Amino acid sequence: MTTISANLPDSLLRRAKKIAESEGLTLDQFLAMALSGQLSSWDTARALEDRAKHGDWNRMRKLLSKAPDVEPEDYDRL
Repeated sequence: MTTISANLPDSLLRRAKKIAESEGLTLDQFLAMALSGQLSSWDTARALEDRAKHGDWNRMRKLLSKAPDVEPEDYDRL
């Protein structure tokens, strides 16, 4: 475990403390969870960007052209 020192706006720290308390977490636990969630989000975005680089719109259009052009079933409508 590593200890860090960070500068946070007072308003952000107050909100974090309030949420941590309401969830029965220590501030350290809450901040670690929040950072973990944000890192996961960034990792997912980068992975999707990498996958998109390998995409081929023409291939996708060709694949979609094989789908039948019919109305959806009642249970599948929005």
